[in-house]
Amino acid sequence: MQNPSLIGRDIGSPRLAGKCTLTPTGLEIEAGGADIWGTRDEFHFASMAVTGDFALSARINSLSMADVYTKAGVMLRASLEAGAAHVMILAFGDNQPRNQNNGGLEFQSRIEADGPCTGVYPPQPLPARPDFPASFPHVWLRLTRHGDKFTSQSSTDGVQWKTYCVHRQSLPAAALVGLAVTSHNPGVSVRAVFSELSFTAKP
Repeated sequence: MQNPSLIGRDIGSPRLAGKCTLTPTGLEIEAGGADIWGTRDEFHFASMAVTGDFALSARINSLSMADVYTKAGVMLRASLEAGAAHVMILAFGDNQPRNQNNGGLEFQSRIEADGPCTGVYPPQPLPARPDFPASFPHVWLRLTRHGDKFTSQSSTDGVQWKTYCVHRQSLPAAALVGLAVTSHNPGVSVRAVFSELSFTAKP
């Protein structure tokens, strides 16, 4: 299914309300929020209900930055609660060094509700040129579920895909999948432009 119907909602009551706007080619998300990390999240989530296996991919044409950790990506979330368990393949706004990463892409998860988040970083030691750069508008992300196995992938052309990681985690069969954006600066909103959305159930 191309261009799945996604409903935008703020998660975690960010100081600045977000919004989701449909466009002829996809959608735009404006988002505030402190972060998607720690034990609770603040962000804007354009999502739909899903049951069982799926694949969701999207192109991120652009992402404005209010912080080095501004992020946008494809997420599966157990619920709309601020501390819900989730998995997410994401892009930062650029490729400057962050923690154990010198590229713009990353995978993160929260195993249990209200528990801490963890990140999956590129293989160490990091190469001089990042293996998974974020070079907008040439950023495609895809998240695929098969039971408790989640495969995150990226592409620079929407045709050839490269696996970032394979992650195993127990999440409810009935959950919410969609596009997530957070500012990481509670006082400043950011804007992400998405296109070429594609959803497949039971891939």
